Amino acid sequence: MTALPPLPEPGLQSPDDRRAIARRFIQQARGYLEQGDRLQAGEKAWGAIAHNLKAIGELRGWDHGSHQQIEHIGRQIVSEFGDGELSNALSDVFHNGHRNFYENYRSIDEMRETIELAEEALEGLETLQQTPPRPFTITSNRQLRRLTALTGNRELQIGDTSPVGFSLKHTAGGEGNPGNADTATES
Repeated sequence: MTALPPLPEPGLQSPDDRRAIARRFIQQARGYLEQGDRLQAGEKAWGAIAHNLKAIGELRGWDHGSHQQIEHIGRQIVSEFGDGELSNALSDVFHNGHRNFYENYRSIDEMRETIELAEEALEGLETLQQTPPRPFTITSNRQLRRLTALTGNRELQIGDTSPVGFSLKHTAGGEGNPGNADTATES
């Protein structure tokens, strides 16, 4: 196995740090798979996805400290961008990777496919980190609960629209870039 990228210093992780961790994890997933450790391989693949979702959360000013919030970020990104392929990849990597860590029910071949899906999803998630949020209108109670959890805004309602996908770090005019702490909040 080639040398792993170094871990960022401990503490608050930037989106760049999270991308570096994700690259490290996917490389570790491949190494574990070569060793026949399906459990660790799947968990590292899922961890790579989770760190990229956390990076998106950070770039948008959303809470991303729990498993549920990470799931919310994935669902919101898929809803906003309408990417069914990404949705399927995120679901498969979670079910076949993360859940396999606890249940040990996937074969080496299934885990190989899971890691390949994770690698494809990582490319898409890294692209989305550089893509401005899209307009989004809350149309269901599920979306309302999700965005309330991510933004902390308890005043959101069905029918509310945001030109920046309810990001807390982007402006409607597109000024600033993702992750710029000086960008005004808009929702």
